[in-house]
Amino acid sequence: MTSATDLRSRLIRIVIESADGELTNGDLAKADYSLLALNYSSLSYMRLIDAVENDLGVYLDPEADTDRFATVDGILGLIADSGGVTA
Repeated sequence: MTSATDLRSRLIRIVIESADGELTNGDLAKADYSLLALNYSSLSYMRLIDAVENDLGVYLDPEADTDRFATVDGILGLIADSGGVTA
């Protein structure tokens, strides 16, 4: 079982890695964990979706609930809704 804090930390790591060195945890915190505010690129989103599937075993449909992809918390909600990871 993965705690909510552990899952959030893992997702933040994935978000940062998917940005290919263009982003830090500090940048995310300053933007209140909004990927839109940071102009997260479409390529970074595709990397993120792929990494979530590979690392967490959760498929995220990039065309469903697109508004929820705007923030780390929104993506956490998508992961929790999938039932693939117990948060």
